[in-house]
Amino acid sequence: MRIKTLTIKAFGKFKDQTIDFKPGLNLVYGRNEAGKTTVQTFIQGMFFGFYKPYRKKKTYSEEYEKYMPWNQFDYSGSLVYEVDGREIRLERNFLRSKDSLFIYDNTTGKIINDQFKYDGVIRQHLPLGNQGMTAVIYNNTVNMRQTAHDNEAGSQDEVRDSYIEMQNSSGIEINFKGIARRLEEKKNAIGRSGQSKSRIGAAIRERDELKELLKESEAAYAKVAENQEKITRHQMKMKRIEAENDYLSQESVVKRKKELLASYERINKLEKENNRLSKIIKEDQIYEGYNYKTLEGLKAISNQAERLSDQMDYIEKEMADASEHLKTIRQKEAAKRSSLAGHTVEGIAEDYELFKKEETEVAEVDKKTNVIINIIATLVTLLGMGLVGLANMGMMGTSQGIENLSLTVGVTMAIVGVVGLSYGISATLKKRRILKEKQIIPIQEEILAKYQLKDGPSFDSYYKKVVRNQKELEQLQNEGELIIIQHSRHQAGYEVLFEQRRGIIRDLDRKLAEYQVKNIAEYAERCEKAQQLEELKIRFNGNLELLENLLETVNGGKTEDGQAVWHKASPKSEELLSLGKEIARLEGENSALTDGIGLPVEIKETIKTLDSQIQAFDTEINACDAALEILSTIQKDYHQDSAPELNKNIGDILDTLTQYYKGVKIDDAMKLKVIDPKGGDFRDVDQLSAGTMDQVHFAFRYGISELISHEMPFILDEPFVRYDKQRKTAALKLLAELSSTRQVILFTCDDVEENLLRSFGASYHKIVL
Repeated sequence: MRIKTLTIKAFGKFKDQTIDFKPGLNLVYGRNEAGKTTVQTFIQGMFFGFYKPYRKKKTYSEEYEKYMPWNQFDYSGSLVYEVDGREIRLERNFLRSKDSLFIYDNTTGKIINDQFKYDGVIRQHLPLGNQGMTAVIYNNTVNMRQTAHDNEAGSQDEVRDSYIEMQNSSGIEINFKGIARRLEEKKNAIGRSGQSKSRIGAAIRERDELKELLKESEAAYAKVAENQEKITRHQMKMKRIEAENDYLSQESVVKRKKELLASYERINKLEKENNRLSKIIKEDQIYEGYNYKTLEGLKAISNQAERLSDQMDYIEKEMADASEHLKTIRQKEAAKRSSLAGHTVEGIAEDYELFKKEETEVAEVDKKTNVIINIIATLVTLLGMGLVGLANMGMMGTSQGIENLSLTVGVTMAIVGVVGLSYGISATLKKRRILKEKQIIPIQEEILAKYQLKDGPSFDSYYKKVVRNQKELEQLQNEGELIIIQHSRHQAGYEVLFEQRRGIIRDLDRKLAEYQVKNIAEYAERCEKAQQLEELKIRFNGNLELLENLLETVNGGKTEDGQAVWHKASPKSEELLSLGKEIARLEGENSALTDGIGLPVEIKETIKTLDSQIQAFDTEINACDAALEILSTIQKDYHQDSAPELNKNIGDILDTLTQYYKGVKIDDAMKLKVIDPKGGDFRDVDQLSAGTMDQVHFAFRYGISELISHEMPFILDEPFVRYDKQRKTAALKLLAELSSTRQVILFTCDDVEENLLRSFGASYHKIVL
């Protein structure tokens, strides 16, 4: 695989810039702040975007904000790379609100996103996903950023898993990280017994609660059976007493009983009403604790959420209006551009300048030519007349022949001068007339034909119209940019209001859940029932007090006037009444004992079902733990088998660079140690000098990237800053050798690397930023 072309539309400091890479070694040169790291980050962003790894929802990294262009409403670019003889084109928009990635076959122009793996978190296809390359592996192997020695969070495991899967010779794809993640997710879904809200915790809690309930149920039903035996005995005894009291039907007894009838009826009525009230109070006991003060608080929270909703609706309307206004501006811009009939303002301005330049030059040339002819003709005329004058005055000597020759020459020159002067004046007048009427040379004719104009004045008018049109277009563009900024601010404000409202709604839902209601209306209903409950309690207590007073009178065996009744009329009537009251009490107690308590048999069946469910959960968790332990063992075994090759590969590279450290050891977490040649002791990398740390870092990247992905380009940003000349030369030779089979992109800010490459005859392609 090799990168061919970067097109940076808007990224960091770059705008509309194209960079072409060649196969082999590419030396990208640029002074400090030239944008080398920006280009390297752009390549990373085009492949992976800027998302934080290991998140359950899409979260942007710090690099997203760092490289967002200033005062720009564009944050995008494209990258073309070649793999397996096929050109792939990536077009990515980084903007959060317009985040998108399109993958094209660069030969046919067809969108081929569906041919690549899909990430459900960022909701995008992965250009390098089919090669098993993630952003974490990329940044810890083939992409060597400036002075970056610490691996990204979580990267050791991912780099390790990628290396182990590459070393797997079974022919079966083993995604250790994916399998372990799924097992952990399965365990988390089941939860632990100590977690009350987990599946197993809920089952255990429910079982324990049922066990306590079973104890209460068994005790209650045992008491019910005991009370029922007492009721049966009391009923039999009452029958005997009633038989004994049959003879007590004398008139006096009947008369006195009638006197107490009113009291009995009132007692019966009060008992019935209190029984009814007791049942209602017991059923409505669930409404106790609901009050109007809490209701007002819930309404205040709801009103606050509604106010935020109103503000969000207003912002949505403002955003819609801004979008509509922006659409109108874009239509006007399109109309302005269409009025140019496919021409550009710059092209029209260049043609107009050329037209005027040719017009001025022709006039000046014609004018200069006529003036020169007139001057020469005048001089020749004057010279001829001078010779004639001298000959006539006899000043040309004594020879007659000379005088005649001078006269002849003078007359001839005068005639020629007069003729030339006449021609010059005539030509000047003629040219002035032509220029005055119309003078157009072929270039000007071509320009006028291009814009379908007839003459210079019409071109002047057309050009002024174009300039005015361009100013109006720029004004529309500025207005559109202001609307976009306003829209972005509205969007940010909307998101803030949305988060506030969501927090308020979440708080309201939590409070409603605490009160076991679905909405505020239901809570209000329960408040009303709670108030009714208090009124029923007051009424019940009043009846109870009145009932106690009446019973005291009746149980005393007296009428309202205080006369004794029962002892005289029925000696055993008091015992009969006592037995009736006891039976009523026992029946009420039995009803209270069994109210809301299930049968012990049913509770035992439910407990049995929960025990089976808990046992199944335990078995599943143990199976997951066993599988994880097996995976860990397999990873360690793979590392044991592959570590010697990896240690040798990286050790050879480090030996080539340092000519001192020859051995390295890499544990199963991809932590690197070097072997001190003097004592053979292990030394942590952070115990070495800064320059040697750089070289160990380079050796690790070089070695592990060759084993994990030998097709990806090897990208390095200023890796040799702290190298001495000898080690820098060795490293560059390694890169030059690597570039024969793999594309290498080396960013640098000085000429040292280029001079060293020239010194040992390495070929490279230089790019200057």
